[in-house]
Amino acid sequence: MKIKYRRVIIAMIVLSFLSFSGCSWWKKDEGPLQGDGYRKMLELQKAKAAAMNPEIDAGKKLKEPDAAEMERLGDQYIRQGNPNMAFVYYDKAIGMDPKRSAVFYKRGLLLLSRGMLNEADAEFDAILKNDAGYALAYEGKGRVALARGNLEQSQTQFIRALRLKEDLWQAYSFLGIIADRELRFKDAIGYYHKAIAINPKSGDLFNNLGMSYTLAGEYEKALQAYVTAADLKQDNKNKIYANMGIALGKLGRYDEALKVFKIAGDEASAYNNLGCIYLAEEKYAEAIAAFQKAIEVNPKYYVKARENMLRAEAMMQGAESVN
Repeated sequence: MKIKYRRVIIAMIVLSFLSFSGCSWWKKDEGPLQGDGYRKMLELQKAKAAAMNPEIDAGKKLKEPDAAEMERLGDQYIRQGNPNMAFVYYDKAIGMDPKRSAVFYKRGLLLLSRGMLNEADAEFDAILKNDAGYALAYEGKGRVALARGNLEQSQTQFIRALRLKEDLWQAYSFLGIIADRELRFKDAIGYYHKAIAINPKSGDLFNNLGMSYTLAGEYEKALQAYVTAADLKQDNKNKIYANMGIALGKLGRYDEALKVFKIAGDEASAYNNLGCIYLAEEKYAEAIAAFQKAIEVNPKYYVKARENMLRAEAMMQGAESVN
């Protein structure tokens, strides 16, 4: 029972640091517009595109571009961090070639990124009407099902995609995410290893692998995965260092854990996280001291750290009464 409780605490800590987001190839810094607002914005963008490029729309000054050129321009806007204009040119590409599966897929991912799940699913279905063997369409439908919380359907779609195309590393990664959510950590580890074999330069994959090892209780392997993740990832390493701190704490390397937690966040959060590690290890006195230190360092952290401290005190009293 104690082992199960410890795992629950560690799982809560890890999940608080790590979001189960899949690897995306577009940016979402164009604002949170969704639904009708997003559709209206796209119409304005189409009008802007026509005004800025009259020779493209009219086909008078330049040779009429084809669907491949429209897709290329859409990809260019993706690289520039402008998914709205990318959607406009993808829309033009499909208007020229309604069977261009790759563009439907890209549009589907853009819609999915905006939370427009029904519209995204329709894009992937449109691909399958023309090409039932297009693996990425099933991968896309798997993403939609995962966003809806339908893990079983999502898993089925990812497996179907991999049967058609074995090198879809993101499908393996999503299967790892599903396995983690279902607490099948050994399965998740296997899926992440398959994804890494295809894409060995992804820091995010190694971070997720480390998380699965942590939840499976294999802390040395988890630490190795996090170190590799930190080496590979160029920015936004806070989650990696936070997870690394957990692994170090579970290995009893508390001073190192505290240092890494400080890299991941501020000093107060570092002491609070260390307190959670102590709490999971039933080191109640050390946990209380760490939570108190968090409050001393930053009184604004009072509510969260005090809640944890009270929990530690109650657990310590319970343990003393049993003894």
